[in-house]
Amino acid sequence: MSRYSLALGVAPADEISRLARQAEEAGFDTLWAPEMSHEPFLPLAAAATSTSRISLGTSIALAFVRSPWVTALSALDMDILSGGRFILGLGTGLKRLNERWHGVAYGKPTPHIKECIQVIRLITENAHLGEPMRFSGQYYNLDIQGWQRPYTPVREHIPIFLAGVREGMIRTAAEVADGLLGHAIYSLPWIRQTVLPSVARGLAQAGRERERFHLCLSICCAVGKDRAAARRAAAATIAFYATVKTYEPLFAPFPSEYRRIQEADLRGDSPAMVDAVSDEMIDVFAVAGTPDEARGKLEAYGELADSLCLQPPDQLIDPAETDAYRQALLATFGR
Repeated sequence: MSRYSLALGVAPADEISRLARQAEEAGFDTLWAPEMSHEPFLPLAAAATSTSRISLGTSIALAFVRSPWVTALSALDMDILSGGRFILGLGTGLKRLNERWHGVAYGKPTPHIKECIQVIRLITENAHLGEPMRFSGQYYNLDIQGWQRPYTPVREHIPIFLAGVREGMIRTAAEVADGLLGHAIYSLPWIRQTVLPSVARGLAQAGRERERFHLCLSICCAVGKDRAAARRAAAATIAFYATVKTYEPLFAPFPSEYRRIQEADLRGDSPAMVDAVSDEMIDVFAVAGTPDEARGKLEAYGELADSLCLQPPDQLIDPAETDAYRQALLATFGR
């Protein structure tokens, strides 16, 4: 059976230490902190001081909006704070988000992220040695001399997971990262027809063995005694992701629903966006319903992955609802 991890989703910063302790006590393998509502390293730093066993990962830290130097030092510090429990989850993010929100160049995301990971590893694995660190590439040129980080790293190798939705980035993850962080909007057909073949191609191209690569599938999971409410909450998250152009290929089986969601989004009509999500879409893109239903539906995902990241619905709903569904995940899937 795949190991369970938990995505924080939307959560107030002062609650994250408590949530981390809850997840650890419930036996979850990893706690993942997102970028959008938080700077992801800070909540995990708080979580590191209140836990002792659970792994802590960024899901995701945007790779291009930080210098690789800053990301590498953050990872090294997080690994010290957590006693070797940190996972650096990276993603490219959307082009418009990088350029309009952060004012940074996006470039071609595949070669850009490859270079970024190379530079981060160069720094995390050599900063304590006091030797020159040089890198010359298309996106980064570094010449670090006369500096030595005065702390030996907890581990020689901090695992880096890469987020990917479409074939190119999934393949890249298999080539250069330690694991793939799947998106919560993956469907089982997308996993079987796109994710698994792309992982296999990337591993083959890099000459790597599957056993040395970790596939973590994220699933929007809404569990509750009120089945209709849980499905409605899942539909809200599905509707939100259907507004993102990058994810359009995943919604190809539902052209009419997709069109209605887009039209409602242009009107600023969130309830209509959720209404446009059909029952079939909920069944395809989420695990939603009673605890027994959720357990049964997750078995199909567990057969395909090394671990499952359960993500409470957290889009187009009140944060209090997200917390209720997060608590339900802890109660349903904890030991």
